[in-house]
Amino acid sequence: MLIASLKPRTMGGTTNTGLLAYALARAGHPVTCYDADESLQLAAWARDAGDFPCEVHVADTPAFAEVVYPEMDHDRINVVDAGHAENHPDIVDSILEVVDLVILTLSPTQPDYDRLTRPERGTPLAKVIKRSAALRESGKPPATYVLLNRCQAGAASPRKYADLLRNGGEKGTEPRWTVLSTQIPRREGIASAVGFPCDKPERKAPYDALVTELTKLGHLPEPRWRP
Repeated sequence: MLIASLKPRTMGGTTNTGLLAYALARAGHPVTCYDADESLQLAAWARDAGDFPCEVHVADTPAFAEVVYPEMDHDRINVVDAGHAENHPDIVDSILEVVDLVILTLSPTQPDYDRLTRPERGTPLAKVIKRSAALRESGKPPATYVLLNRCQAGAASPRKYADLLRNGGEKGTEPRWTVLSTQIPRREGIASAVGFPCDKPERKAPYDALVTELTKLGHLPEPRWRP
């Protein structure tokens, strides 16, 4: 299967991709990653961190569906890190053509909410995901979930923006999103993870919870092993 980590212009998408891959590996799943962001931060992280859980292939190409996808081992869980959607629309379109599951990283702030729903330039991501249906074998867009990121403990903002996303904005006229109950907390140990070892306690629990939730939702097979 293929999971895509997408994001508007927000922070933490690559961090979430890498630590999700680590959690999948901890659960006993065979994992491979693909770096489709031209910054190639995920590939550099795998190179520099001694405990990165899997191989990372460079895949920043608008021919992702035609060139990268057919060569994957589809018995594994493949995770692709995409760049900011408004900067790499051709790559994102190609990923959406073949992906099984989209996890959309979003910080619960007004600027990030606006970039997702009403970008000053570029196409809103809801429209990008919806139009991918025409290119997909199923004729339907991929299952998509919003993962709230950098959530401050005790703050009202995560619930506020989760409600706005689920309910179609303040007036109920915008696209409605499915928001995961798992939230990634605002912690220095997570924010500074890229390029450094994954094996830190604060970098494990939220992503183990994410794997558990995706499994309960039926998007992942049952874990083969968990410590």
